[in-house]
Amino acid sequence: MKNIILIGMMSSGKSTLGKKLSRSLGYRFVDLDKLIEKDQGCDISTIFSQKGETYFREVESRILKEIAPESNVVLASGGGTPCFYDNMDFIKNLGISIFLDVSATDLAKRIENHGKDDRPVLSGAASLENALKLKIIERLPYYSQADLIIKGEIDVGNILEALTVLL
Repeated sequence: MKNIILIGMMSSGKSTLGKKLSRSLGYRFVDLDKLIEKDQGCDISTIFSQKGETYFREVESRILKEIAPESNVVLASGGGTPCFYDNMDFIKNLGISIFLDVSATDLAKRIENHGKDDRPVLSGAASLENALKLKIIERLPYYSQADLIIKGEIDVGNILEALTVLL
């Protein structure tokens, strides 16, 4: 069976939906950020602050490429994962990629409701929503390469419906 790789902005629901989707499919759920934190022995914010984004992206790419094709995994990638090195090409070969397309307004609300400042690529932004809009524009050329793009109300049901064609 093909792996499922969820891509999209931070707070787009990759981890939450990925867990539910993996249960529905009988797949194993893998959160790339959690694999990175385990590998490095610290959280993502600490990696960014102590070693920088370049180091983080190198580790992220290495760990992504340790995931085997056809291993029955639903993978929640990091928001920037597809945008560095040849990661998007690797993702496309790893399985079915799904872009969870959530508006900047909705993302900002989710991040603000989360109440934690653990998004290093947005730290120091004067306007969270404007910073998200800029990041979406920057990342869209990568995200739009996904096999499936799901907009609007995203839930496991509409992901499964879309996947029936590809699985």
